[in-house]
Amino acid sequence: MPVAALKSAKQKDFTIPSLAEASPKYAEMIARRQQLLTDASSTDAEIARVEVQIRGVPRELRRAKVAELVGDQIPDAPSATPERLRELQQHARALKDAVSVLDTRIGQERTNASVAICNQVREEHHRRAREVCLKLIDLRQSMLAYAELIDALNAEDVAWSYLGPAQLLALGNPRDNQSRMAIYLRQMVEAGHLDATEVPQAIR
Repeated sequence: MPVAALKSAKQKDFTIPSLAEASPKYAEMIARRQQLLTDASSTDAEIARVEVQIRGVPRELRRAKVAELVGDQIPDAPSATPERLRELQQHARALKDAVSVLDTRIGQERTNASVAICNQVREEHHRRAREVCLKLIDLRQSMLAYAELIDALNAEDVAWSYLGPAQLLALGNPRDNQSRMAIYLRQMVEAGHLDATEVPQAIR
């Protein structure tokens, strides 16, 4: 059964899968990226600690081999050496590069997972988009009926502003084939959500 499925006949119960649910590969890469970021944070903290410890050791003894040959030890910080610092810094750079590579791959897999999800919800998306279109056509009929009433009032030179104007100006004139409503409906025809014959002749 597809991940995106109707749990019941109710529209509100339609569920959209996450990218991780749609693509185990995407989920794996996200988890790996988080591990790398955690490692990077720990490495940065270790670098800071080593740098502080190195600054507390006499310059001539900072190299571990020199300290060993003269019979000295770095107090409480045997790993705080320039060699260790360089190793940590190299690891930090590798982690940063790895995250960058993963980010690119995650972006690619996000696209793949998104396509899979879109294919699963395509039918429901079409159904809801079409419902909007049909209700908009019904709304246009109501707007036309209202406009006819206003035209009749104007024809009789009635000062009808007392009633409180209720034109739905945001959608444009319902008779205008270049109104926002008309343009939207034609776009929905192009998108395949509506048949051209369903659009009122006056605004096709």
